Amino acid sequence: METLNQFSKLFVLDIRNILGLLFWGNFALATLVFTFRLTDSSKDNKTHLLVFGCSKIFQSFAWLAFFLRTDTSAFNPINIIIPNTLVFASYYLESIAMLMMVKDSSKKAHRIQALLFAIVLLSFYYAVWIKAEANIRVALASLSIFLLLIIPALRFLTETRSSLFKKILGFNYIILLLTLIFRTIYSLFYTKTSLYNAGPTQNIMFLIIFLMMIISGVGYLLLLQEEKEIQIKKLLGDKDKFFSIIAHDLKAPFNGIIGLSELLLEKKDHCDNDENNEFIQLIHQSSKNTYSLLENLLTWAQSQTGSIEFSPKKLEIISVADKTINLLANIAQNKNIAIRSQIEKNEYVIADRDMLETILRNLVSNAIKFTQTNGEVLLSMTRENNQTVFSVKDNGIGISPEKSAGLFTIDQKHSTFGTNDETGTGLGLMLCKEFVKKHGGKIYVESQIGKGSDFKFSIPNSF
Repeated sequence: METLNQFSKLFVLDIRNILGLLFWGNFALATLVFTFRLTDSSKDNKTHLLVFGCSKIFQSFAWLAFFLRTDTSAFNPINIIIPNTLVFASYYLESIAMLMMVKDSSKKAHRIQALLFAIVLLSFYYAVWIKAEANIRVALASLSIFLLLIIPALRFLTETRSSLFKKILGFNYIILLLTLIFRTIYSLFYTKTSLYNAGPTQNIMFLIIFLMMIISGVGYLLLLQEEKEIQIKKLLGDKDKFFSIIAHDLKAPFNGIIGLSELLLEKKDHCDNDENNEFIQLIHQSSKNTYSLLENLLTWAQSQTGSIEFSPKKLEIISVADKTINLLANIAQNKNIAIRSQIEKNEYVIADRDMLETILRNLVSNAIKFTQTNGEVLLSMTRENNQTVFSVKDNGIGISPEKSAGLFTIDQKHSTFGTNDETGTGLGLMLCKEFVKKHGGKIYVESQIGKGSDFKFSIPNSF
């Protein structure tokens, strides 16, 4: 019994000391996050760190406001609204940072959090306006924080590609959520709830919140570092595959050009004009194919290093489609393939012009490559669920389901010959995926062997 009494003294802390711990803890975490952002962050997580760091700054000032607030019996709405608004804002920003850690987190989830934040603020302000009892306000505040964190915490735990460390961080938030639920219920039944006259139960709850705050803050930085290391390993792997493409697929067409030109030089005095023209056409076509491959290689390399500027603007789609058709008209004409566009005037999309042109050029070029003589390639677009969906459809040889699954990754090598033995690496499709992803859209293919392929990609109507 004596041991139990001694142990209970661990939780006998003045509430202002606990508020001081919460202030200094959050302030130290904010300093650590912003230092990490300045010294060791990547382009991908700079915004994430900014949001999470601001959440800790807001929370530190919130606990400072609670610490400085005078505990009197007089009802002062300003003293109530300011610190609680800072607390709600901090947990809202933290929930956004959590969503940013979840792969494929949709814009809809972010909008739901923003709406929930607005509802939380209005509900609490209404409780202050009607002069609700202190225990009701405490219960409402705890429930509000619970509602702001519940969806991101569940996304953490249920994400299929979640790492073990991310799951541990998710369970940390679950403990915090359980504490908030207990505090909500406790405040409703303990009618004399007062922040500055707290018993051991209240102190324990605040200490749990402090502990969870420290774990989540440090955990975030460790998790970001882990993801950065994973990304570095992926980039190194992609680099090796990239060089293998250069070594094999860029070398081969140059060997063809050199071989044809040597043959032309050796037989120039023994060949008639028709034979010479045939050699020249082969060299010319091989040179164009090599240039196209080199262009894609350089553009893809730039996209991996982040050196391509992304400048989305309002574009008339038909101008981009017509430019693509005109650019590839000669190649299509050599195979007597008709390129038709069903895109009408006065149709607009918000996109980066250079990237959109690159996407369409690669998709149409591939369609021509894998379509037989006298075939057809069709460009079209539709509006679906606040998205503009583009389609490049052909009636060519089609793609098997096994090959369709890995078309847009560098993990598998694609060197299928076209209907006229045209060569390719599949790098153009990877480039398309990179640029579509940059716009916040998706790219996919619907295909049947012998019936053709339909490559589709979406671009959101707004960013």
